[in-house]
Amino acid sequence: MSQHPEERRRGPTLPPKQSLNARALLMALAAHGLLVLALVLNLDWKTESESPMQIELWANGNSPANPPPQASKPEVAPAPKPEPEPEPVTPPPPPPPPPPTPVAAAEMPKAEVDPEIALQDERKKRLEKERIEKVAAEKKAQEEARKEKDRLKREREVAEKKEQERIDQVRKETERVEKEKKIKEDAVKKAVAEKKEKEEKEKKEKEETAKKVAEDKKAKETAAKKAAADQALKDAFRNDAMGAAGIPGGTADRNQAGGGRDSGYAGKVRSCIQPQVSFPTPSRSGSANPTVVYVVRLKSDGTVSGLNLKRSSGNANFDRAVETGISRCNPFPKPSAGGYPADGIEVNYQMYD
Repeated sequence: MSQHPEERRRGPTLPPKQSLNARALLMALAAHGLLVLALVLNLDWKTESESPMQIELWANGNSPANPPPQASKPEVAPAPKPEPEPEPVTPPPPPPPPPPTPVAAAEMPKAEVDPEIALQDERKKRLEKERIEKVAAEKKAQEEARKEKDRLKREREVAEKKEQERIDQVRKETERVEKEKKIKEDAVKKAVAEKKEKEEKEKKEKEETAKKVAEDKKAKETAAKKAAADQALKDAFRNDAMGAAGIPGGTADRNQAGGGRDSGYAGKVRSCIQPQVSFPTPSRSGSANPTVVYVVRLKSDGTVSGLNLKRSSGNANFDRAVETGISRCNPFPKPSAGGYPADGIEVNYQMYD
């Protein structure tokens, strides 16, 4: 639908304000009343034929592009044909048309306003129709734009969802590959570590075995040396004991026969014990010389840690006196062959020495 040039320049027409205008309503009612009255008055109620009457309507200003339809003219009965006269007689002049009634004269100016009002109403209706059509077209365009926007949004969401799924799939695949790679690397590292640990363990076991063998060998050598030293010490004690007086075949008899005296380790022990022995020695009768034998266990510093009677002299008082003398010999003389034997030393003490 085409629009008026003036309306196109002014832009889209806003909907009219819906308000009640009493003056416009009264004017519309008056215009319609006058129109009805004019139609009624213009009707020919007479039976006699009258000359037709023509009315011209003039509107001030420019006429609209689409003028409203003019009011229908009242039907005028056709004039009857004059009967032929026998003689041409000049007929009397027709009577002049009656002057317009005052009511019709008064109504004429108002009748000129009616078409303008009708044009305005038609224009308003047309504009309202155009506005409604325009609003409907805009709503339709907005609805289509909204649907298109929703469609594009859905397509974008579907595309984003597919892209996110693809990214997640790639990420999961990458993580799986990395995990498998890490598992393999860990397995290799574990195998290397276990192999290294096993080698170190075997090396350590070999070193410990070699060390243990060396320690056992050293311990055996030490024990052998100690046993040899103890045996040498025992031999020395035995040799010293053999030199004591009264033992048949002993060195003391030889020393006494030669006029000498034993100066070995046994002599040192007797020198330590004899001052501590308190026993009244009876007179000697014959060649008998009672002898008591004690096994003495000594600490590393030479102090007595144990004392056992190995062989009695036959005189209990003499035995106890010798035991007291041994206990008071503190510390024992240190042998020249080394330390004190672990199983103790034998002390032979004779009554007549």
